[in-house]
Amino acid sequence: MPVNFKSATQVFPEWSELSHYGINHLKVGDVVQLHYHDANEYWIIISGRGNCTTEGDAYEIGPGDMVLTKRGDEHSLVVTEDMVAVYIYGIMPEGGRVGYLFRDRGDAQ
Repeated sequence: MPVNFKSATQVFPEWSELSHYGINHLKVGDVVQLHYHDANEYWIIISGRGNCTTEGDAYEIGPGDMVLTKRGDEHSLVVTEDMVAVYIYGIMPEGGRVGYLFRDRGDAQ
């Protein structure tokens, strides 16, 4: 079984279908502003609750939920209960950028 351990440089092997991942620890009242990514992004909620929007629809999310936001779709989050969430980026297209991208700041694809 192939294994890749997370490192500061986070270089993924050729067999990986991921391009970035991590764990977020968010507090009640934290707001993740409307943004998008250059790859599909998955959230897996470990604990806590929040209200997210993705593709213009609103959802209440909590433990065990998984959210998929497709590449280029804008999404946001308001945390209503301290939250721990794993986030995973899918395959990054050539020239793709890691991180939050904002259309209103000129990052439009």
